[in-house]
Amino acid sequence: MNYFRPAACAARLGAGLAALALLATTAISMGAPAAAAGLPDHQPAVPHGNPYTAFSKNGPYKAGVAYQTTPEGDTLVITYPVDPASTVGMPTYTVNLLRWFTGSPTAPIPAGLPQNLPTTLATDAYMGVPISTKGPFPIVMFSHGYGGYPEQSSFLTDHLATWGFVVVAPDHRSRDLKAVVSGTTGQGQDDIADLQQALAVVRFMNADPNDLLSHKLDFSRVASLGHSAGGGAALTFANDRGVRTFVALAPSPVPSLPDKPGMIMQGASDKVVNPRGTKKLYAKLKGPKRLILIDQAGHNVFADACTIGAAQGGLVAFVKKLKLPGDFLKIATDGCTKPDISPPKAWPLIDQAVTAQLRWGLGIDAQPVGLGSGLASAYPGVTASVQSASARPH
Repeated sequence: MNYFRPAACAARLGAGLAALALLATTAISMGAPAAAAGLPDHQPAVPHGNPYTAFSKNGPYKAGVAYQTTPEGDTLVITYPVDPASTVGMPTYTVNLLRWFTGSPTAPIPAGLPQNLPTTLATDAYMGVPISTKGPFPIVMFSHGYGGYPEQSSFLTDHLATWGFVVVAPDHRSRDLKAVVSGTTGQGQDDIADLQQALAVVRFMNADPNDLLSHKLDFSRVASLGHSAGGGAALTFANDRGVRTFVALAPSPVPSLPDKPGMIMQGASDKVVNPRGTKKLYAKLKGPKRLILIDQAGHNVFADACTIGAAQGGLVAFVKKLKLPGDFLKIATDGCTKPDISPPKAWPLIDQAVTAQLRWGLGIDAQPVGLGSGLASAYPGVTASVQSASARPH
């Protein structure tokens, strides 16, 4: 069973999306109720024990992965909750960067590049497995960074799926890995159009009785999440009335900030996005809001980049050999070497904070779980500063 949808399916999607366009626009413009009327809530309960580590480990689901091609020819990566019994005897999924680097996971590494370039990353997710029999599930729209790709933060997106979220990540072809490497950035539609189209696609999939996502999505619970340039996109997309909360990871500056609950996270040693600017951005948010700065962490603490090819000396060594734009070289390597902490060391804190914020912002938990000052020292070898504020009067 394979849930990859080739480009040929885009025609059927296009027709269906046209029929649903008015419905989707109306639903978004009207906002969303606190919970889907008449729909059961199958979100996992808060684990017993220390609230500051409650969501740091995987939840009760497994993570599934599927691809979908949009009418514009963009690829969506959809990560979703799976019942553990469905994965027995199944191989785990491996991310292949050649899909995003050359356009095909089976293409050879281009001439002139190191032929032992690390291109794969093992995950705990599964491809070709059905979504959980439970649901419907909240939706998290994920936006990757400059020179990134939809699977760039699989440690986090897979984790969210185990806690009952469906993560929808479009490939931003105007600034993805292939565009940066080939020098074709700026071509194609903008980030917000990508996210809007991706949300429309999964709305169509939800309405299709024969689709993987059939009647499994809760459109009253939509959140935005992104890293770097994608963090800025997550902030901007959160202005949509259909989006209830946001998490921006080391976000680029944006002109228009959302007026709803949200959280910003960043590495305090980030040399790509200045933490001082992030603090100013946070100060402008009306709230309820939260800012978490992870000590001794760089820009890529929120991505898988630093761990790719670790057994071969790491991706950083290879990236430095490539003739890439200086800005991208800086982005691709920041936070991967000492004195910054190893990103995987900080991932449990990030998983905890992002999961807890999304659950609270989407109305799953009545109060934030493990997002107070105790989070700053809950993880051995990792410290952080935590600020929060309630909504300011308008």
